[in-house]
Amino acid sequence: MIDIHAHYIPQVDDGSECLESSISMLKEAISNGVTDVICTPHFRKPFTAPYSEIKRHYDLLNKTIKEQGLKINLYLGREIYCTKDLYNSLNQDNLSMCNSKYILLEFSNENSDDIPQIVYDVKLKGFLPIVAHIERYCNLTIEDIIDVKNAGALIQVNASSIFGKDKKYFKKKIKNLFYENLVDFVASDIHEDRVNYMGKAYKYVLKKYGFK
Repeated sequence: MIDIHAHYIPQVDDGSECLESSISMLKEAISNGVTDVICTPHFRKPFTAPYSEIKRHYDLLNKTIKEQGLKINLYLGREIYCTKDLYNSLNQDNLSMCNSKYILLEFSNENSDDIPQIVYDVKLKGFLPIVAHIERYCNLTIEDIIDVKNAGALIQVNASSIFGKDKKYFKKKIKNLFYENLVDFVASDIHEDRVNYMGKAYKYVLKKYGFK
């Protein structure tokens, strides 16, 4: 199982405070059946660690995984918070998922009206946007999310939200998203203070919707 949105790299954002915590989190991921992870540290204030620092902690985490014989593969991406200077930010290197054209975009939970236009503009710049945890954007209706999809975005939801672990109404919203065939990825968005629901979510989605 592949997790495309996770905060395992220590000391670069609010995901993990230390290497030991990251290893513990990864062991939990392995127990959930996760084999591959794209680590997506935040790209937004106050998390302003330069790429060189992120890469240093990422390399140390990878080294420790190999030393401990943990059966999981790590890759590097970013979770980019959309601000007015988004398009200038995209000119920087090392913001994509695994050095591809895919980018993971995060929006304001309350003010996300312009997502379809932003998705369209990002695609014109040659990127393939994935919208992170779309169930969190309170003002988006299912019809709005269809517009986001039609603009060219891929849609990611959080495994914990499938079970209403963040907010109860996320569960109902995600059911509607699956019903409309709008979900492309389920990911953990794991931080050290959160539980990993990837294994449970995989079994639920497979049984309920028949996805493989």
